Amino acid sequence: MARNLGRRVLILALFSLAAILAVACSGTSDATDIGETAEPSNPGPAQITLGDGPAGVAGSRFTDPDVEINLTADVIQWQILDGETVELWGYNGQYPGPAIRATEGDKVRVNLTNNLPEATTIHWHGMEVPNDQDGVPGITQADIQPGDSWTYEFIAPKSGTSMYHTHSNTMVQLSRGLFGAFVVEPRGGLPQYDREYTLLLHETAGLYTINGHAFPKTLEDDLLKIKTGERILIRMINVGQLHHPMHLHGHQFKVVQLDGNPLTSPLVMNTQDIAPGQTVDVEVNGTNPGTWVFHCHVIGHVTNRGVYPGGMLIALDYEDHTSYMEEQAAAN
Repeated sequence: MARNLGRRVLILALFSLAAILAVACSGTSDATDIGETAEPSNPGPAQITLGDGPAGVAGSRFTDPDVEINLTADVIQWQILDGETVELWGYNGQYPGPAIRATEGDKVRVNLTNNLPEATTIHWHGMEVPNDQDGVPGITQADIQPGDSWTYEFIAPKSGTSMYHTHSNTMVQLSRGLFGAFVVEPRGGLPQYDREYTLLLHETAGLYTINGHAFPKTLEDDLLKIKTGERILIRMINVGQLHHPMHLHGHQFKVVQLDGNPLTSPLVMNTQDIAPGQTVDVEVNGTNPGTWVFHCHVIGHVTNRGVYPGGMLIALDYEDHTSYMEEQAAAN
């Protein structure tokens, strides 16, 4: 009897061991399947520790920048309209200043030399930079005096459309043109667009400008080109002090980013108000061939000192379509 009991205990033990092994194998198989089908994680930009050297000195934060820009703040002569040149203040002789482009996580160095008759600084608008790189005189740094230089060093933060501009005597200096676009691209690259444009909206010397020009000069220098079937990205940056509701004829566009932040539910519109200091990114699909007006819908903003049309008016022009303007030019 004892022998039969021992045999039964052994059989039960073997069954229990088999059951445990089956469960273990099943768990291992499931984990392997999940691992094989899971999307690879995106580690994002590598974490970089900034140095703690003195602000304003090149190399005090890092010695190996990925992007290095030299800017000069200058008094310039700029042709906003054919036949009308005005005195402005710009970076590197330009109004607006040169666009700065970086990739998320890049080490960025900007060396500024002040050639203006008064002190100045640069603020990185909407960008999460260290406090002593924010460019506000008397709060985060000293003013950069005429003839002096200053270096800003920071890590390019999250991707998106932003800007840089003066933060000294801002009412005067910003109105005179001290600003530019700053675009940070995602580490994995942008969605595929056939073309990309950046429009900076501003008002100066009694004129309303897009990228430093007023209509009709905008048609010479800032025409938006597209072909049927293409998808383009337009970044709009309001560096002025007035609201500008931008309206595109003949199309709906998709608002995909506000202030450099992607929208989880993009808005489909044909008119988008852009507040002072705001950036808006829109996608346009080439579905309606023609030459279409794209303008601020405050009517006074599409005049040149009251003369209509003028100001903030450009056009979206299909390259695979002969426009009325081209027909008239050919006839003449």
